[in-house]
Amino acid sequence: MNNSVLSIQNLCVNYITPGNPVKAVNDVSFEIQQGEIFGLVGESGSGKSTVVQAVLRTLPPPAVITGGKVIINNKDILSISNTDVLQYRWKQISIVMQSALNALNPVLTIREQIKDVLEIHGDLTGKAVDNRIHELLSLIDIDVSRLDSYPHELSGGMRQRAVIAIALALMPPLIIMDEPTTALDVIVEREILAKIIELRKELGFTILFITHDLNLLLEFADRLVIMKNGKVIELGQTQKIRTGGEHSYTQKLIGALPSASGPRKKGLLSKPKNRDFGSTPLLEVKNLSKDFPVSGFFRPKLIEAVKEISFQVFPGEIVALVGESGSGKSTIAKLITRLIRPTSGDIFLNGSNKKVSEARRVPLEYRKQVQMVFQDPFGSLNAVHTVFHHLARPLLRHQLIPKDELFNYIIEMLENVGLSPGEMFAEKFPHEMSGGERQRVALARALSLEPDLIVADEPTSMLDVSIRMEILEVLAKMRVKKNLSIIFITHDLASARYLADRIIVLQHGSIIEQGLAEDLIQSPQKTYTKQLVKAASPGWFESLSFDQQKGLDNA
Repeated sequence: MNNSVLSIQNLCVNYITPGNPVKAVNDVSFEIQQGEIFGLVGESGSGKSTVVQAVLRTLPPPAVITGGKVIINNKDILSISNTDVLQYRWKQISIVMQSALNALNPVLTIREQIKDVLEIHGDLTGKAVDNRIHELLSLIDIDVSRLDSYPHELSGGMRQRAVIAIALALMPPLIIMDEPTTALDVIVEREILAKIIELRKELGFTILFITHDLNLLLEFADRLVIMKNGKVIELGQTQKIRTGGEHSYTQKLIGALPSASGPRKKGLLSKPKNRDFGSTPLLEVKNLSKDFPVSGFFRPKLIEAVKEISFQVFPGEIVALVGESGSGKSTIAKLITRLIRPTSGDIFLNGSNKKVSEARRVPLEYRKQVQMVFQDPFGSLNAVHTVFHHLARPLLRHQLIPKDELFNYIIEMLENVGLSPGEMFAEKFPHEMSGGERQRVALARALSLEPDLIVADEPTSMLDVSIRMEILEVLAKMRVKKNLSIIFITHDLASARYLADRIIVLQHGSIIEQGLAEDLIQSPQKTYTKQLVKAASPGWFESLSFDQQKGLDNA
């Protein structure tokens, strides 16, 4: 007896271009059975999001469905009218989007956004709507006092829970989770996933979970399909794929990132032969604090984002700042690069302050010596300028390279970060490159000024897992080649373990623990650090409380 909730048969989607059509989805087929967690895995450009948009009938031009069927409730929704499709959305199938802040309307309260779905797509009115809203917030563990909050007033985890509440509003049998935890730190990510799995058991819905992180789905999915270049390359039970699967690409994804626990793998990233960084720090931060006013004009309420932070970074050393969202990591990065001014404290570079902490205008020499690589490689590059322009502008501003030598120098910098041939990449615009290539451009721009210190703020968090180690290796090689110091900011403890020499753990704006990277991973002292290591290690799903996972083995 066929018990499928969704059946996709030979789906094909093309993107119309001035030249030949681009086959984004090519003859994709799979079925999702009632009650299971079905994983759809693939890197950027693999076609997984196109499949989802085809299922929801939300594909934008120039995408065209050229063949196949999408069957829900024994009906092919690709062959019905747009009006009839509206009867399926939210009632039969709903979606939890990747970025909760973008998925929620910034000018409507959480109450209003849930109410819209219930009134427009459901049959509830009046008091029944309010009762249902309260039930939904109880399900996702958000206090009803936050109902009249706007999205920007909630934390990332709370926003994601609100999006889940909207998806559950009409209790559809199938919910699509499109990278629902990508932008969250590891502890909040595990909390959200635990809640999703708990709700699945309690309410009996089916989940199509989409991600580029195969290791994440190996913890809790029942079956998986792996896509590459618009095609399904592997489909099977999670238990079988966990052992390595049948395809070499599957094995590559499984081994894409090392673990934050267990024996340390050797030879993954380049390391300097001499690990003695001396006794004279390149950077010294003393009692650094930053307060942000959040309300009021005459007597504003202040939030202490960073509290009395002190640490040192030595020449040639990589120091990782690790912590959950809101721990102060990015604020520290902006303070050190002087994108914002500290409330109090001092910053010393090469033993000199040069009024960096107090001055409104930081000396140009400091800007040259301390460079930053941002989290979003697309947002940090201007879409209307070529790669050559992005690298040439700071070089001309600092008058480092004569104009007649500029082109050759930029080509060399691009090839140093793995963009070859450099001449070809110099002519490209940001939209013509992948996320990994854009981040390499951002690295080349920062390195072109030959800084003493690079502050890398989550430089791999928005990249596919299979290319994260490639970007980390660029940083590792540049450290060895140029004796470069790096402050590596991340919530990914596994990356910090293998790249950094020391790890500093932050919580609520304060340093709670620090030490040599491997020592801290193997023997964390503080409860919070132990939670970070546990959440970033394989087997975290098995450590869920009995109440969260009881009965899942029988699901």
